[in-house]
Amino acid sequence: MMLELHNVTIGQQIRGLSATVSEGNVLSIMGSQGKGKTTLLRALLGFLPIDEGHFCIDGELLTPQSAPWFRKQMAYVPQHLEVPEGYEEVSTNYMRLLEHAVHSGKALLIIDEPREPLNSEDAVRANRLISEAAKRGATVVAVNTNITPNQIQL
Repeated sequence: MMLELHNVTIGQQIRGLSATVSEGNVLSIMGSQGKGKTTLLRALLGFLPIDEGHFCIDGELLTPQSAPWFRKQMAYVPQHLEVPEGYEEVSTNYMRLLEHAVHSGKALLIIDEPREPLNSEDAVRANRLISEAAKRGATVVAVNTNITPNQIQL
């Protein structure tokens, strides 16, 4: 699955961003807190509107109407997952969510950074899992400072 960002602008945080990540590759999003990393991921998922530009997946325009269909092709690892009151508690451990996403077989993985820094062992494991997903052919967009081949700085 190829993901393209064309001149994407979201509020004051992201201005004219363009990038392409193809099947079996990782796009690393970097930036300090408040620069729009999570905002960009949420817009990719169709949860937030963009002001200008567009996203394409395999040449098809991602729109509010098409986002639900595209989300079925994606696995998302959020910064933090809270279970609403009244629902059965599920594991919200970041590493478990990451493992589940990588092993889901989805064509596109959207991976946010954890709310709290990972210990060195989990950081190595997370990078290994992300590499594993790309090797099996997934397109990966991750907020991760340890991935260097294809980075964008916000």
